Amino acid sequence: MRYLALIMVCFAVLACSPQQQSVQEFDNVLIYPKTKLLPEFKLTDQFGDEFGNSQLQGKWTIFFIGYTYCPDICPTTLMDLNRIYPQLQQLSQPVQVVLVSADPARDSSERLKQYIEFFNADFKAVRAEHAQLFPFTRALNLVYAVSDSTEQDYLVNHSASLSLVNPNGELQAIIKPDFSAKPAQIDFPKIIKVIDTLIKN
Repeated sequence: MRYLALIMVCFAVLACSPQQQSVQEFDNVLIYPKTKLLPEFKLTDQFGDEFGNSQLQGKWTIFFIGYTYCPDICPTTLMDLNRIYPQLQQLSQPVQVVLVSADPARDSSERLKQYIEFFNADFKAVRAEHAQLFPFTRALNLVYAVSDSTEQDYLVNHSASLSLVNPNGELQAIIKPDFSAKPAQIDFPKIIKVIDTLIKN
């Protein structure tokens, strides 16, 4: 009977103990309970080298969609990412920042290199023609739309959110702006907490 009582106590402890620590919830952050493996893709980085699924392995990747002629949100987002980059590098797993150009007609690899190095030489900037770019951004749950204007200084509408991909190349979370703030903005220090929490889970 004593052994039976001990076994019942053990089962009770197991029943009350979570099998996996739940991920903390964050405002304006969508953390997917089931991650989604990104489909195969091939882009080109600012050095003219291929950037594909293998470049996501073993590190966290923060994806931001934008373009070099963007007048406002792109430069401010990259400045904010640069500001938290030292803390991101102190996390227990490596983190990379990647700008995805939504304007392949004007954003050559050479132009992307000049642009991204102004903010941080460690950041990546990638491009592709729309046939490859559209399904890739859709897999990241990011969107963009190019104006029909024939003028050279046309604008590109695009998501202001950031996509977070885990070291297995799976979409893990979407970090959204707080639209109750004026102007709407992302809480960038929170990104550090989100990644640290996901690493520990």
